[in-house]
Amino acid sequence: MKRKLMSKITGCLICASLLAGLTACGSAPASDAAPEAPEAPGAAQDSEAPETTVGTDDADAAVVEANNDSGEGIKLTIGVWADDESKRLEKAFEGIEDDLGIQIEFLKYPSDSDFWDNIPAQIAAGTAPDIISCTNEHYLQYIDQGLFEPLTEYVDSGVISLDGTWAKAMDAWKIDDIVYGIPYALNPGVFIVNNNMWNEYGLGDSYPTTWDEVLAICKKVKDEHDMAAWCVNIQEYHLTNIALSFGGGWDFGKNIGAKENADALQFLIDAYREGYIVTPTELGLGGDMDVMIQESALFSTGGAWYQGGFAAEAPDIELKYLPIPKGGSGNGGGTCHSAALVALKNSQHPEEVAKAISYVAEGSKLYEAVVDVTEVIPAGEAYFDYYKEKVPALTELVGYLDDTTPFSYPTQSKKFADSLINLMQETMFDETSSMTGQDIVDQLSAEYGTE
Repeated sequence: MKRKLMSKITGCLICASLLAGLTACGSAPASDAAPEAPEAPGAAQDSEAPETTVGTDDADAAVVEANNDSGEGIKLTIGVWADDESKRLEKAFEGIEDDLGIQIEFLKYPSDSDFWDNIPAQIAAGTAPDIISCTNEHYLQYIDQGLFEPLTEYVDSGVISLDGTWAKAMDAWKIDDIVYGIPYALNPGVFIVNNNMWNEYGLGDSYPTTWDEVLAICKKVKDEHDMAAWCVNIQEYHLTNIALSFGGGWDFGKNIGAKENADALQFLIDAYREGYIVTPTELGLGGDMDVMIQESALFSTGGAWYQGGFAAEAPDIELKYLPIPKGGSGNGGGTCHSAALVALKNSQHPEEVAKAISYVAEGSKLYEAVVDVTEVIPAGEAYFDYYKEKVPALTELVGYLDDTTPFSYPTQSKKFADSLINLMQETMFDETSSMTGQDIVDQLSAEYGTE
């Protein structure tokens, strides 16, 4: 049943390019701290919007510098690092110069690490972009550093309207009632099943709705086929989905040591030791989608980006997208990516930045581009039906949104994520380890908790 991976290198490159805007903010959901691809691919869109692309052979090189003084009216710069992100934003901002007299230039960074490593210094030097696209994963550390310009006054004055924006996405971008971003794309975490393998193994007509039911299937597959059915990528995205499904979550550092989080991690540790879980690391693969494409596992947690990855690498495999199963006394439900347009500090043209964000957030082109270019759910509720029409294979994902929760990592989110990953890997991979799930969350709480 297991297929040979067509091209491990090609698959990884596809994953990287598909990541687009949903992971522009720091680390992203996927393989071992490097994002796998929270967005599906779309057809390339031509655009006449200018773009500056700066490559670098030197890790310390300054990546991109914005020059917003064109001498010919107002020019705003938008910082991006992924191709699909620039494509959908270029499409969204088409016509703004004719309508508002605002020129747009896209500044292309070589990678997400270049993007974030350079922006603080660029803000200080006055060479940062005016606008960026960011996700709600590791954003709190940048808000805490004062890199984002609050947009509350423009929302309160009506310059930027939030009418029609999915309320739960907007909540993720309000910190202490201050608006730091205008969301435009959504991607709920889901439980993904290889339906070909499911049917071949004769696992029935009912899919699992609880983690206990998942374990029962794992036991059956292990007994009958001598394989670990569940791929778990030991990465903060996947671990957070499971913690939330147990009724836990990190609550911006307030809830790290909760019993529900401990139970979720212990559940994974025990399942791994029973031989029910396989990780990409031990297979020498880049991420969970690579494992699933190779058919070295029956199911994994993931998102809409699987659809594009499988279309490119394994189009004959049928996937089933299910809600994240329920664990313990929790109600199920996982994470929700929310990509937003963010104004950076020290722009020379803050009023025009607000008008530009309003221009795309209140029109149709941005939300349609989110669907057409990257097959992701738009944050404007009026476009949910448009998504269902254009991406019928992923229609169910819209119905899963209400049970999702923002990531809510603590302020030192990247350090927290690295510590969580390291502790889980050490505990799972070291057969002599006596560390428990409660030990792990207690240690994380002591270092990163806010209460």
